[in-house]
Amino acid sequence: MIEIPQEIKNTLKDIGLDTAEQQIVFYLFKNGLSNIADIASGVKLPRSTIHLAVEHLIETNVLGTTVLGKRRMIYIEKPERIKKFVEYEQSEVNKKMSKLESVLPELRTFFALRGGTEKIDVEYLEGEDGFIEAFFRSLDQDKGGEVLRISGDTETFTVARDRLKGYGKTRRKKGISTRNIITDSPMAEDEINESRIKMRETRIISKSILDPNINFSMWKNHVTLTIWDKSLHTIIITNKSIADFMKMLFEIAWGQAKDESID
Repeated sequence: MIEIPQEIKNTLKDIGLDTAEQQIVFYLFKNGLSNIADIASGVKLPRSTIHLAVEHLIETNVLGTTVLGKRRMIYIEKPERIKKFVEYEQSEVNKKMSKLESVLPELRTFFALRGGTEKIDVEYLEGEDGFIEAFFRSLDQDKGGEVLRISGDTETFTVARDRLKGYGKTRRKKGISTRNIITDSPMAEDEINESRIKMRETRIISKSILDPNINFSMWKNHVTLTIWDKSLHTIIITNKSIADFMKMLFEIAWGQAKDESID
């Protein structure tokens, strides 16, 4: 095998390159354009081992390929291409993190219900980003799910409307319905008309019955409250008993509300 300085070998190992991959890189540094048979013979490792290592380095964009006659030839442009290996690994970590984030709401529910004890999981979010995250979090449920929401006065709901445009489309695509209670205002009737074409049922309630200064939503075992203050404080509570109780209160308010504007 090719002699590689120990410090370099350790560094390459630390970033994820195994012995075969290191040998391939150094062989190509010295010999340039080569095929797999040449590399295997030059570093004295099994051809099958070299083949797997080469394919991985090609996948991570460290190595390039070209065709010479009928033979596929392997090359590395410059030492800086090794950075592509780290970038690829980071990209894979980001994908895994994204997948984990998609199931965290369910994991929180299982965690909260472990051992028959209903743990109360509380998250605090701030600002417009937190409000949007809480809004989209309600889509973390199966087809046929439902979001219950109390939005208060629609005239005050002016935050992040442009950033929430994709929410309704995604919700409808997933087959998640919404029931929404808003307080009576000049814009209430427009909201009713818009809801009828967006798989959303909206009712209007008199401000003498309900006039919240929050955006309140429920889905599955989660309850979200965003306070309409300058900092937009958002709280997400995960607990079945609390969610069930708040759903009961929602149904009481729903029964008091009407699906047309109040005279």
